[in-house]
Amino acid sequence: MSDLDNTINSIILTNKNSLPDEKHLDKSDDEDKYRKSVVIEPTIPLNEISSTDPTMKATLWIGSFGIYDESILTFYSNGFVKRELFILHTFSEEQRIESGWYDKADSAKVLKKFNSFKTHLWPDLFVETETIIHDGIQWKLEVSVTGEEPRVYSGSNAYPPKWRSFKKLFGHC
Repeated sequence: MSDLDNTINSIILTNKNSLPDEKHLDKSDDEDKYRKSVVIEPTIPLNEISSTDPTMKATLWIGSFGIYDESILTFYSNGFVKRELFILHTFSEEQRIESGWYDKADSAKVLKKFNSFKTHLWPDLFVETETIIHDGIQWKLEVSVTGEEPRVYSGSNAYPPKWRSFKKLFGHC
């Protein structure tokens, strides 16, 4: 069980134990003042995040044989960025889901890094030119900016410049 699960269970038990019942009616006020609820505070204020709309969403799929790992960077008008990563390898039996928010300083760095790849200048399709590999890596990037048509880029064994750095930004190794 994770630390978060333990904390939530502790809150539930604390709140349950603070309800009046036959066992608690005899307790003195001194005992009750020592019983305190655990307070969990988010690192990033939720009202900052939930009160704003996304301005851009970039989704990257990487895989082969129809099995794709997916990573999403969502950029919000208040400056925050959320990254979601869904690793679904079936041959290695790995399934992992990660999700988290960058603080404002790191969000600015993520946006700057994403913009440095100049995806708006990429061709729609990256074509393998050397030799034809029939069982390699396929990928697709969809960039949706509010008020614009989504832009879609893809490739099979052919990649844009700085591909490794680009994948790393999305959480892929």
